[in-house]
Order: sequence, then C-alpha cells, then structure tokens
Amino acid sequence: MAERVSAGTWTIQGETVTLPVTITDARLTAAVFTAPAAGAREVLAEVPLEPFVLFGRAITLLMTIHYPQWALKTYDEVGVGLLVRGPRGAPGLHIVDLPVTGAFTREAGQDFWALPKWLMSADLSFGDAATEVAVRDGDAEVLRATIRNGSWRLPFRTRVSLPAWSYLDHGAQAGRLLRGRLPMHLSGARVGRGGFDVRLGEHPMTRRMRALGMLGRPFLTVTGARLQGQLGEFRQV
Repeated sequence: MAERVSAGTWTIQGETVTLPVTITDARLTAAVFTAPAAGAREVLAEVPLEPFVLFGRAITLLMTIHYPQWALKTYDEVGVGLLVRGPRGAPGLHIVDLPVTGAFTREAGQDFWALPKWLMSADLSFGDAATEVAVRDGDAEVLRATIRNGSWRLPFRTRVSLPAWSYLDHGAQAGRLLRGRLPMHLSGARVGRGGFDVRLGEHPMTRRMRALGMLGRPFLTVTGARLQGQLGEFRQV
C-alpha cells in the first residue's frame, strides 16, 4: 500500500510521487451512453452517491486510454464511468471500473485517488477508422469492443475540467468519499455518433456495463483524441 508522506506527496513501491502529476500525449477514445436509472442505482448500491438522471435516464461512459511514460509509468486502461450526484447534489463523474495493465498505476490509483483499478491484460489499438480494445482477466476474456470514428474532426483544442467523485472500500482511502477534478486538454479528436460493437463475457465488470446500458449504440463518441492535463489530489468530503 502507498504511504502519504505529506500533503500531496506519497511513497509507492520505493518511489516518491508528488501531486499534481502531468499527463502528456495520452491517447483517448470514449463512448457516451444512457441507461435506465434503476440500473445505475443498482451499480451504486454500496456507494454513497446517487445517479445524475436526465429525463429518466442516467448518463454513462466507456473510455479507453493509452498512457506513454509518465509519473505512473506506461500502461493502458479501460474505464466505466457514471455521472452522479454527491452530497448537496453536486454533480460529477464516478468511475465504476478501471482495469489497467500496470501494477504501479493500480496501487497509485487505489491509494491516491480511491479509483477502482485492477490488473488486466489488454489489446488496444487506435486505427484510422476505429478504436479496438480487448480486455482479459487472467485467461478469461472480459470484453471485446470496436468504437468507430464519428463524422467530424475537432479543428481546435478543447479544454475540459470534469468534477469527479470517488469511493473505495479498500486501500489507503478506504471508506472515504473523495472529491476532485479531471482536467483534460483534447486535440485531434473525431466526434459524432460512431458505430459500436461489443461482446461481453461473464464478469463483475460486464454485469455493471449491462446495467449501465453499454450494449446499444452510443449517442456520442470521441475517438483518437490526444490527452494532456494535470491530475491533483482528491479531497475527502
């Protein structure tokens, strides 16, 4: 387990990491879905958050990211997210599952930010027409998905700062509800309503994906974006 040395500084696996850490030139593809509110509430049953519901539907996110070398090493990750409301109704993105291909980032993610990282093996490619990803837990295939490009390329750089909520029942932040921000600078993205194909295995992550509506066509895709930004501390609420 990582150990906090002082505000914003941790030791982990014999190294010292000071927050914020800077992401440089990661690759991102994401697909946004809607889901029945009941399914979202089921996923949040053990978490002190409520789904953000619009016209009776929750808003969910599937994302794939490749990180080149940075403070948390180099690795791939696949995230399942859900827009939620926290205390006093404050909105934010809550990450439900976040498998990664590196042990260092798994430990850092769990302990620094209470993110639900677990170790996977994966194949991830950003092609000219689509992003393809396969996730395995040991020998079992968890999912295989293709997210095809939307119709439009963003001609400019986009800056987004998403509020975030996190909560884990294990790790250095066990039982603490945390609040932070996910600042992102995106460039080179294609957006629209690209096609989506997915095959889900039997796994706790895919049960949550089914509950969160990640079987049909997404209402928005963002593919092949270049991602930069700084990730700082999350604070206990």
